[in-house]
Parts: sequence; structure tokens; C-alpha cells
Amino acid sequence: MTPQHDATPPDAANAFSLVDAGPLFRLLQRLGLADRELEGWGRRGLWVVALAWVPLAVISGVEGRLWDGCEVPLLRDIDAYTRFLLALPMLLAAERLVQMRMRPAFAKFIDRRIVVGADIPRFQAILASTRRWLDAWWPELLILVFVYTLGAGGLWEPAIDTDLSAWYGVRRGGEMEASMAGHWLNLVSVPMFQFFLLRWYYRLLVWWALMWRLSRLDLQLQPLHPDHAGGLGFLSQLSRAFAPLLVAQGILAAGWIADQIFFSDARLLDFKLELAAVVAVTVAAIVAPLLMFSPALADARQRGLGSYGNLSMRYAAEFNRRWLGTGAPATDEPLLGTADIQSLADLGNAYANLKQMRLVVFDRSALTALAIALLLPVTPLVLTMFSVDELMNKLVSILL
Repeated sequence: MTPQHDATPPDAANAFSLVDAGPLFRLLQRLGLADRELEGWGRRGLWVVALAWVPLAVISGVEGRLWDGCEVPLLRDIDAYTRFLLALPMLLAAERLVQMRMRPAFAKFIDRRIVVGADIPRFQAILASTRRWLDAWWPELLILVFVYTLGAGGLWEPAIDTDLSAWYGVRRGGEMEASMAGHWLNLVSVPMFQFFLLRWYYRLLVWWALMWRLSRLDLQLQPLHPDHAGGLGFLSQLSRAFAPLLVAQGILAAGWIADQIFFSDARLLDFKLELAAVVAVTVAAIVAPLLMFSPALADARQRGLGSYGNLSMRYAAEFNRRWLGTGAPATDEPLLGTADIQSLADLGNAYANLKQMRLVVFDRSALTALAIALLLPVTPLVLTMFSVDELMNKLVSILL
């Protein structure tokens, strides 16, 4: 299809986002805690912390289990406060960054004329229907039902030995006797956290579906585009906007591992396979949908190589005929500085650039950035691999 200019305004593309929709978003708007740009995420974070964490601290203090009074008091339970004080607000911060990056991204399909002609209405319809999926009431209702049935059907079980007495209760006769803080944990804190996390997982499912539907369009990819992705390189940049979500996942992993290290005599290296699996699965959840564009990229690259290969052959033949052929016509044009040689060099550079075109939208730097975002919260646990004396000796050796 030959690209044609189309005056259809990209309204749906300019307004599309994964995160500014749904019943909870509309409720937050009515309460003055959210706007279309999702600014003020810190204020929303304070509200969720006030509901999920503050009552746990107050009740544990009243029950004498805040700092001591049991084998695992609240302030020594790393998994608990990393989950509710760090990971939960980070899930809200992720919404803001995704909103900032996603709003201008989808308009580029039209601005760069990747989607043209009759495909523009189809493109707009795909975004509009995806928006309806995000704005529907039933996904969040199902998530809410899940967290209060299967998700939080029993008291939250942390990674530590369940025979230990903890701030949330103690196990007797195989059954958990919950404290008052444990009841709040089970009825409010855990369901709230699970709701926000599963809400993000639903958005990722929608992200997968959206990428698949867009990849089915007749995309006008440009093999010579300097992003080496046919002009779709902006999707690789967009995938990095999910980094705060991976930071939240990393915080969960760090808290879970820390409790096992401090309360169950585990070591950080005991979890190397689990960490590798978490990195692989979570990074793949973000970037794997972009692989759906690989057939179109491969086709564009093959067509480009064929077209530019033919062009290069014709140009090389003309160049040889003019400058090197035995029957070349006489010319007074000096060889030094001739435009023919410069054009031949430019053509060679264009062909070399074409051969560098990737068959995947994302590049290695995007994968690295997402992996680092997930592993960053785990890095402080490296200190647990050394004793205090070993750590001090290493610091002294570094400084001196």
C-alpha cells in the first residue's frame, strides 16, 4: 500500500492510556485525589498507606507487638512494611509514569504514517474498544471478589517460620489465632494490596491484547529508520515506563527474601534461581507483547533488502559503465570530489543501516533497564552475605 496523507485527527491516539480508566479511577476523581494526568500520586500514596499500614502500627503498639512482645514484632517484619510502605505507593507511582509516556506514544502511529489510509479508522477503533475494556466495571469487581475469597481467604502467610509468634497472631494446634492487627491485615491491608497489584496485572493483559491487535494492521514500516525498528522504536521506550511496576515487584521479592534470611537462617544465594525466574517472567510480561510486531519487521527488512539490493546493483552497474567501463564515454568531470562517488558511499551506508534493522522492537538497553529496576531493591541484601567484621574490612580496603 502506498502511504497517503489522511486528515483524520488522531483523537483516540492522543487520549489513550492504560491507567486513567476504571471505576476506582472515577471514584478517585470524585474525591479529588486524581485527575486525567494522574498527578498527585504522592497524596494517593499517603491515603493508601494510612489505610493499609497506620492502623497496623497503632494496633500493634496497643497490643505491645510493635517492636517487641513477640518473636516477630511488626517493625522487624521486613516483608510487612516493605509491602505496605514501599511497594504499595510504588504501584501508584507507576501509574503516573505510564500515563506521561503513553499519552504521546500512540499518536506516533499516525504522525509517522505507520498507520495510513483505510487503517486509520481501524486503528482508532482498536484504541476505543481497548479503552472500553479498561473502563468497564466488571474487571475490578472480579478482582475485588477474588481478593476477599481466594486471595485473602486466610490470614496472610509470610515467608517466615509459621511456628513463631508474630504481631499478626500465633499458630496453635495447626490454626492461626489472629491478633487485632491480624484481623485488620486480613480484612483491609492484604486485600487492598492484592487489589492494586491484580489491577496492574489486568492492565498488562490488556497491553498484550492491544499489541496483538495493532500488529495485525497493515503497518507501513520504514526499513531505513534510524531506530532500527522500522519506526516502532518508540514502543521500546514506552516499555521502560513500566519500570516502577518492576521496582514494586522487586520490593516484594526483597521483603520476602529478607524475612527468610533474618528469621529462617536462609542465605541470599539460596534464592538465585527464584530471582532469575522472577526477572525472566516479569520482564517478559512487559516486552514479550512487542514480539508480535516481529513478522512485520521481518517482512519490511526482507523487502527493503531486496529493493535496495536491486537499486545498488543498478547504481553500481552505471558507476562502472561511466568510470571503469572500456567503452565509457569521455567526460571532463574530475574524479576527485565527484558526486557519483559520494552517492555510491551514501548508498552503501544506507544498505549497511538496513542490514542492522532488528527483528524485535525492543533493544538490549530496554531489557537491561527493566531487569535493573526489578533487582535494585534486592541489592541491599548483598550486605547480609558478610559479617560486620568482613564488611568493615572490605570498606577499609576500598577506602585505603
